[in-house]
Amino acid sequence: MQENNRIGSDIWLRRLMKTGIPLALICILSLWLGQTFGVPALGWLFVLSAPLVLLIGFAYNLRYLLLVQRRKRTRQS
Repeated sequence: MQENNRIGSDIWLRRLMKTGIPLALICILSLWLGQTFGVPALGWLFVLSAPLVLLIGFAYNLRYLLLVQRRKRTRQS
């Protein structure tokens, strides 16, 4: 548990999380509201923001896995 706290305090993980979560909310809300109210501009907002949200999510996961591997290597040696 102690190691997860140190990994979670990584500055890049926190930056990715602080940008990714609000952007993901905007993405999902634009899809939902665009479909509900029939506003095509919100659909385009979803189309433009979805790849960015996916890219940030993949970057977060890769960074997390790299930090976990680094911690395991330092613990073994």
